[in-house]
Amino acid sequence: MTEEQEYLVSILQNAVNLVYQEERFLLRFAQGDREGLEQAFVFRTGVHLSNLLNQTQYATLDLDSEYNKNHGSAKTSRRFPNGLRPDLIIHRRDSNEENKLVAEFKGWWNNDIDSDIRKLEDLTDSNDNYHYLIGVFVQIGRTESNYRHFINGIELP
Repeated sequence: MTEEQEYLVSILQNAVNLVYQEERFLLRFAQGDREGLEQAFVFRTGVHLSNLLNQTQYATLDLDSEYNKNHGSAKTSRRFPNGLRPDLIIHRRDSNEENKLVAEFKGWWNNDIDSDIRKLEDLTDSNDNYHYLIGVFVQIGRTESNYRHFINGIELP
């Protein structure tokens, strides 16, 4: 990983850790009814990430959740010709020149991750439309998250 990629991963991990520290009620509700937890977790991560980004060189970029647009059209890729919506992205809207980070989240209770992995592969692929600098899969755990990283369409070992 480059220094910039490592930095983007660390700032995302810091935001996720803040959710665990400050938003424990989300995880308590998850013990029984998990409906909506993933979306709430992503939203809270985005709130913390926005605050962290405001103190960095990325403050002028956009942070979006479920953003499905590409220059006014649907965001598509080779394996998602009908469109896709990444959970969180750091980018500049209406441009593919500053696509920095794309993240997909999945809770420990949901093993259906194939679509998320394919999204991260496509969105970081330098031969596809978007070439995000780094993709991160966040597996939401009960007490901490696990991470998988994607660069140039390939998962890092």
